[in-house]
Amino acid sequence: MEPFRLLHPDLVPQRRESLQHAASMLVQMGLDDTVLSAPPVHQRLARVVLASSDVIEWKPGYGVRSAEHDERFGIVRVGGDRGGVFLSGILIAYLDVLENAARTGTSISEDSWRTLLWAPTALFDHVLRRPQVGMTVVMPGPGTGHLPCDRTQAGQRLHLALMQAVRFAVSGVVRAQDDRTLVEDCVTLATACLRAATVALAFAGDVGDDQPLPIMETAEHHYLWQMISEVRAAVPRARFEQFAAALRRLNDVYTACPLLVVGS
Repeated sequence: MEPFRLLHPDLVPQRRESLQHAASMLVQMGLDDTVLSAPPVHQRLARVVLASSDVIEWKPGYGVRSAEHDERFGIVRVGGDRGGVFLSGILIAYLDVLENAARTGTSISEDSWRTLLWAPTALFDHVLRRPQVGMTVVMPGPGTGHLPCDRTQAGQRLHLALMQAVRFAVSGVVRAQDDRTLVEDCVTLATACLRAATVALAFAGDVGDDQPLPIMETAEHHYLWQMISEVRAAVPRARFEQFAAALRRLNDVYTACPLLVVGS
């Protein structure tokens, strides 16, 4: 796979307004979350366009690679149009997972697949304040290929992109102050993206008898651990419990992370 652009953790957007211009542009170009249900030929074209520097302004070489997993999974940390890089990176990661699943199939359950595919729609709904509508999820077929390295890389890249979406949503929670509606919207989005990030890790490990690469802690996990008390104080108890349960499910896959104690 070609290098995958990802924002440096310090550049992850923190407010909904910082993503609205990029999201509106992608919608106008037909390159929003709807591309994930488009025919394969349209998805392949969308990926090429989303990765083009003519569409998304980005600056290479932002600092150094932040961790070993950047080197391992071909991740390049960049700056530039933070909203555009953030949203396009998530969509590119999803398109790579969909292509891999179409070629090789997956043992991920239909419910988990729905959880995975709901997150980008929830993100665009949140940013653009769109009303939520139902979605149709088509499970990938059995596939005929066997690409375990590509699968692990695609799943891990999507996990990292979704964890940045969780960071964005949690930042929204703690910055919303007295706007209770926005607080609940942000924690709902954080929970949806966290659940999807967990499925992305499961997808990365869905390689049959092959041994998947180990999972390593990221800057986003550290950030969540630092902010958990503020999230608990800001959101209604029932919503916090849903968020905490999603963190615990992530820990079932990501056993090296200290998030096990969250919500206890």
